[in-house]
Amino acid sequence: MATKQADATFEEQMAQLQTIVGHLQNGQLSLDDSIKEFQTGMQLAQAMQMQLDHAQATLAQLVDENGNMQAAEQAGDDLSNNGVQNQGYRSEFARPETD
Repeated sequence: MATKQADATFEEQMAQLQTIVGHLQNGQLSLDDSIKEFQTGMQLAQAMQMQLDHAQATLAQLVDENGNMQAAEQAGDDLSNNGVQNQGYRSEFARPETD
């Protein structure tokens, strides 16, 4: 590998993984080389998955006006209208509210 995994960007790792897949699909590698390429590809895929998981966790939070991290969604939030609250409209199929 030309670039170390720890120093490579996500995009560079993706390019490396695509190259490895191409080598494996080509079928011109020896068994030992194929196993080494496969292992390297699996390590890349795991590192990339960790980066994606971290990015997802970061995007799932918002910073409030005080700089504190807040969850983007609270449990039970109905964001089916792109985050707009129901505005008083109720479905005819909804159970009637009991006061």
